[in-house]
Amino acid sequence: MISAKQEKYLVEIYANLNEDGFTRVSQLAKSLDVSVPSVSKMARKLKEEGFIEFQRYGMITLTPKGNEIVKQVRSNHDVLARFFQLIEVEEDSIKEEVNKIESYISHEVIKKLDNFLSKRKLS
Repeated sequence: MISAKQEKYLVEIYANLNEDGFTRVSQLAKSLDVSVPSVSKMARKLKEEGFIEFQRYGMITLTPKGNEIVKQVRSNHDVLARFFQLIEVEEDSIKEEVNKIESYISHEVIKKLDNFLSKRKLS
């Protein structure tokens, strides 16, 4: 099972990929506002679990397994954002509210919510 912190790192890696498909530890540290050693430690862990390719002080790329996690997290984010729009959360607050809760809701609940929203569209 992947932790909320690991998800956050993978999404941030994805967001920081340059046109060549990689990012660096220093860029990630800056983007996450954490230390380089913290990023290196997490990168080693993510590499061990097969989510990224990482060379010390080098490039970080997502593996297909890492890309799948990012895709799922982004999909979950979109479902929650659609739900918040439906219940009329202020548009300016939606992203912040989704970020607060998205790591604490199971995939099963997200699937049920997505199904509910899909049915609602048809009505």
